[in-house]
Amino acid sequence: MDSTAVETRTRLSKGQRTASRILDAAEELFASAGYGATSLRDIADQVGIQQPGLYKHFSGKEDLYRRVYERALKPLFMLMDRIIDGPDDMPGLYELAGQMTDLLALHPNIARLLIRAAISRESDVDEIAGDWLAELIAYGHRISAKAGIVSNNDILAVEIVAIFNMLFGYFWSAPLVETLTGKAAGSLPLLEIQKALLQGFVRSLSSSMPNQTKSGHDLTPRPPTAR
Repeated sequence: MDSTAVETRTRLSKGQRTASRILDAAEELFASAGYGATSLRDIADQVGIQQPGLYKHFSGKEDLYRRVYERALKPLFMLMDRIIDGPDDMPGLYELAGQMTDLLALHPNIARLLIRAAISRESDVDEIAGDWLAELIAYGHRISAKAGIVSNNDILAVEIVAIFNMLFGYFWSAPLVETLTGKAAGSLPLLEIQKALLQGFVRSLSSSMPNQTKSGHDLTPRPPTAR
């Protein structure tokens, strides 16, 4: 946890700190075991309180699940809104991926929840996660439009999925990252590498898209004109 998060938490009341600890435990357990397999008793045990104590802060399991997503993703949406509503500044757009990485590092388990929802079977649909995922995709379309990137539907879909995988996949595969490097996935040096890779990928999208420019002109090679 970075110094800003620690400072923020120290300013919270006792009740707010308990609610934050409940959200931390719920995020971890929902990510590792899934919503259905995680009980309120499991969460209370991990926090070290009695199960009835949860109801002082949350109306029930579904409310807690929604709040886990809201806590992690609302700051991302607010950040993207500022970019979308701001000036047409490409450096700002390039920095967005790095800023989103910093926010996700505060709640890394949310990546596992979203990826679980993205690959779930039709018979096991998570409507709450699906709603948040759909909103993320909608933001992907708006950010692409802000950047002036005009792509056909297939290209845009693959671009959004690629960015989603690079952004959230890093945290989802944190155990592998830690095995390969011997360092915590949330450590500053590894996060800086992740941000640089993301920024480079976003730059490549805006500068070289298949058969298109940022203005949408077709660059498909044509046969030479007969002289």
